[in-house]
Amino acid sequence: METKNSIQLNSTYIEREFFWLENLIKYQLGKADSELIDRIEKKGEIQPPNLTAGTFYTDFIIENNINGIERGILLITLASYLKPKIFDPLLELALNEKLFDTRLGGIISNNQNTFIPTGETIIFLLTNDSIAERLIIMDILENNHWFFDQQILTFDNILPNRPLSQFSIHMTKDYVNKLTTGISNKPNFSLTFPATLITTNLDWEDIVLSDQVKDGLNEIELWIRFEKKILEEYGLGKKIKRGFKTVFYGPSGTGKTLAASLLGKKYGLDVYRIDLSQLVSKYIGETEKNLSNLFNQAANKNWILFFDEAESLFSKRTNNSSSNDKYANQQVGFLLQKIEEYSGVIILATNLKGNIDEAFLRRFQSMIYFEIPEVDQRYLLWMSAFGDKFVLEDGIDLKLIAKEYQLVGGQIINIVKSAILRELGNNSEMITEKILIESIKKELKKN
Repeated sequence: METKNSIQLNSTYIEREFFWLENLIKYQLGKADSELIDRIEKKGEIQPPNLTAGTFYTDFIIENNINGIERGILLITLASYLKPKIFDPLLELALNEKLFDTRLGGIISNNQNTFIPTGETIIFLLTNDSIAERLIIMDILENNHWFFDQQILTFDNILPNRPLSQFSIHMTKDYVNKLTTGISNKPNFSLTFPATLITTNLDWEDIVLSDQVKDGLNEIELWIRFEKKILEEYGLGKKIKRGFKTVFYGPSGTGKTLAASLLGKKYGLDVYRIDLSQLVSKYIGETEKNLSNLFNQAANKNWILFFDEAESLFSKRTNNSSSNDKYANQQVGFLLQKIEEYSGVIILATNLKGNIDEAFLRRFQSMIYFEIPEVDQRYLLWMSAFGDKFVLEDGIDLKLIAKEYQLVGGQIINIVKSAILRELGNNSEMITEKILIESIKKELKKN
């Protein structure tokens, strides 16, 4: 009920904002009421109504010290989602060739029933046809304003060598959700966002790690807990870069992905697994564009970025003997730059550390080796995998199996899953030694 009431109160403030925008559109079209005319022409105000803290929308405006022009820009782009009919007076003029005013900007939808604002629309609505005021808004639209750096706003279908004000502009769905419900939208995997949110139902007690790995993970945890204190309270922000960069290396199935997921789970951080094969493009400039989009979406979200199979991109440096070699090194250099600039936790995971250039590895604060578990660790993994839900046939000695078969955690989980399925298929809930050994051999044949 509290959430519902919060959304309703938030909507009330947004409706007030839209009422202001509606009147502003009327003013610019010569149809405003006398009060607004007085405010704009005599007092020079373009500020929307006063706000009170306590809602998703108002808190965002107040906490970020957003000024009147910035607020107007946000409101225009938000209206495209929530109240597109507010632009109907502009649509009517745009469809009327005799009365059309080029200052309106805007794009008409294919079915001609929606007016989509452009940068020119924003300039028309928020200025009084003044060059000085136009330059203020152009500075916001074209000079890396934080609205665009943090992926709050974005332009559509940009063409080179043309002013950004000529293109349609919209608020990203993430921030529409944040300003209306307080909940950020979690992006889905796509060609422009080759990353997948990974979660786990397991807990730390379900993973068996060596003391060396625990110490390495503890260092990451300490950074997550005390980063703000170190950089701000101790004043080391000018000397120490934000974020923590680490490498997880070791054989497949040793718990690298699970450890990253558990870190996120413990501290309430989203963990995104990046598919480097989807990120890298053969077309010049596309890889850099994909990387920029990924890191722009991650900016200020405090995500843990998990680059799996890092050796596919961070292989030993080529000798620049061909244009392809030079382009590959250019891609790697761009990614390293983005990694160093990122303020959150970044994990590079690889099964083949020896294939990664040492010069790249020196850029990272730590390296954690996820080794093949020892006999005692493998026994604990077997015990944890079966839990207390399944009965093992008399004669199964998990300690002996742990000693005889050098398996990692991922393999053990696969074996247990296979054995359970086969036994259930036999209408049995008892794990027999015969089925268990057959499942082990089946798993070992994969390698």
